[in-house]
Amino acid sequence: MRHVATTLLVILMAAFAAEASPQSDEAREVHGARVYREQKCQACHSIEGVGNRRFPLDGVGAKLPVADIRKWIVAPREMNPRVRKKAYDKLAQRDLEALVAYLKGLRKK
Repeated sequence: MRHVATTLLVILMAAFAAEASPQSDEAREVHGARVYREQKCQACHSIEGVGNRRFPLDGVGAKLPVADIRKWIVAPREMNPRVRKKAYDKLAQRDLEALVAYLKGLRKK
């Protein structure tokens, strides 16, 4: 029983350390791409021609600062009161920061 408790403690500590440690830039962008897919952003946006071409995100990282990208995600009507984009203000902070990093990495080729 003691061995099981020790193993469980080690697993919990490793999980906590992984959650607490910052992701590398590359890992954050990979995580952000996964958030983009999971949130079905391609229903309204496209990247490199994949998704809804009406609102392409190609080059957004070169056009907008990080703060504006974040604001477009969590409070789009503050950026443009006429926009009908859903606010993703309930995203976990880690997911939001990863999505912002992913979008910031999108630059015209």
